[in-house]
This record gives sequence, C-alpha cells and structure tokens, in this order.
Amino acid sequence: MYYTCRVRNSPYALEPEAFLRAIDATRATLGEARMKLLDIVDRVRELTDDAPYAVIGGLAQILWARKSHTDDLHVALASADLVKAYERTSGGGSVVDLITFADEEFTREVIQSARPAPELGGIRFVRPELLLVTHLLRPTVEAKLAAVELLIARRDKATFDMAYARAWAARVGAEPAFDRIRELAQRFADI
Repeated sequence: MYYTCRVRNSPYALEPEAFLRAIDATRATLGEARMKLLDIVDRVRELTDDAPYAVIGGLAQILWARKSHTDDLHVALASADLVKAYERTSGGGSVVDLITFADEEFTREVIQSARPAPELGGIRFVRPELLLVTHLLRPTVEAKLAAVELLIARRDKATFDMAYARAWAARVGAEPAFDRIRELAQRFADI
C-alpha cells in the first residue's frame, strides 16, 4: 500500500489520517483486530502513572518514513517506569512492547526529545534521528533496511539533523553501522 503526503512542508512522511489508515491496513492484512492507537497509548500512560515516553519502532517508522507494516507498538520508558509498568501487568498477550535501552542517557534523550503529534492526540514519537539509532541497535537485516528507508525518506526534510544522529550512534557504539547505512542510503537515493 502506498500513501503520499499531501501536506506541504509537513514534518511527517504520512498525513495523520493516512498514518492511521496504514495501521488499520496492516492489522487487517495480518488478520489481527484493529489497533486503537489512542486507547493503547492511554493504557500505557495509565500503567506508567503518565511517565514520559516515546513511541519508537514500526509506528514511528510509519510516521517518519512511510513504512506500511507493523503489528505492535514499541514504547520507550525510563527503566524505573518500565519496572512499574511491568509489575502492573498480569502477563498475557499484548500489542505493546515496553522498552528501555542499556544506555540510560540514550533512553532519556529518546524520551525527552520526543515530538508530540497534535493531530494524533498528542502521542509522543521519537525524533527521526534517534529512531535511526534505535534501528542500528537491532541486529536484524530488517532493522538495517528500516534505517536505510528512514534516511531516504528524510533526505528531503531540512529538519533531519545528521550530526545529532551520528553523535548518538557514536555514543551507543553504532557509528560504524551508521556510516555504512548512510552510504547505502545515498547509493539508493542516487539510482
């Protein structure tokens, strides 16, 4: 499924309504129940006593890079908030993964610099630069492809701060991967 952004100078790769349609289409394709994003984020806020958070992973990728598939929600939380939320859950299946990173400064930056999307009920999304770094931390081919896709999608947006992304990649030990991904994205963009 392909969506275009009709809003000029929008910071998003997809308009908010197209973002929600992409989520619905993904869940339908997988034969899963509709994900009511606002309800789920409200539940996360409830579980964490409204602790600061940032949506990361596939949903952030849809917003910033037009990705068209995800089947769950990844939320970054500080480690203490994650422990509280975990203790409140009774197990069982969920479409929400609560995540904290080994580097506490990185987790703090992901959460503190998250950008609210007013058109989506103020849900806070990781900055695209830090989303790139989270992709570099995952040891899968899919994560590397998502990183390339993100760089290609953001190349025309003057708001993507490559130096900021590189600095955080270096901090978490992913600078060599950052350089390789940036080179690959440039090669694809030149085709």
